[in-house]
Amino acid sequence: MPEGPSELERVAAEASTCTRCRLHQSRTQVVFGQGNPTADLMFVGEGPGYHEDRQGQPFVGPSGQLLNRLLGEIGLVREDVYVTNVVRCRPPGNRDPQPDEIEACSPWMKATLRLVDPKVVVTLGNFASKTLIGTTTGITRLRGRTYEFEGRVLLPTFHPSAALRADTSGRTENRTLNGMREDFQALARLLAERRPDPQEAAPPPPEERAGGSAERGEQLGLF
Repeated sequence: MPEGPSELERVAAEASTCTRCRLHQSRTQVVFGQGNPTADLMFVGEGPGYHEDRQGQPFVGPSGQLLNRLLGEIGLVREDVYVTNVVRCRPPGNRDPQPDEIEACSPWMKATLRLVDPKVVVTLGNFASKTLIGTTTGITRLRGRTYEFEGRVLLPTFHPSAALRADTSGRTENRTLNGMREDFQALARLLAERRPDPQEAAPPPPEERAGGSAERGEQLGLF
């Protein structure tokens, strides 16, 4: 018997017809999120861009390709993580989302966090970082440290598009991309710290489970 849709899939289906704010008037489709539904790591960007609006998936353009490359540098692939945005519809002209649009979309963000339940959240860029942390401080000053976020660890970094805009084709150092690489190395350490110890997770040897005696093993066999 085939399994029914998960709760995350049901929420995404509900969001696909959302008309809570004006962004629904100009979108092609809702871009809810994509990736491992039980991921330890979630990335949160600002909002869908042109390519995402057309394809219905987050970070599929050049920014997504750079994100994939940075993940690969720390031994991860997109299927290991969950990727979403603060708002799920593309703002016209890729403008910043307005406060009422963010508020209208906040139930989808809260539901995504609750259902995926990541250990670490990485905010990509100025807007997502300020929104989730709840500050007016910009990303340049926010990055380089972690923040407590609803019982999780939040790590802010630059948006991949900022690194792409800063690319000077090797003529000068791309400090934005270098900063992202530093943050991803910090991310790798965070994930390693939160990974269960294989020795602790492994079950004890059979003789220890049986109490080390044949008599104990015989007693266990009665139940």
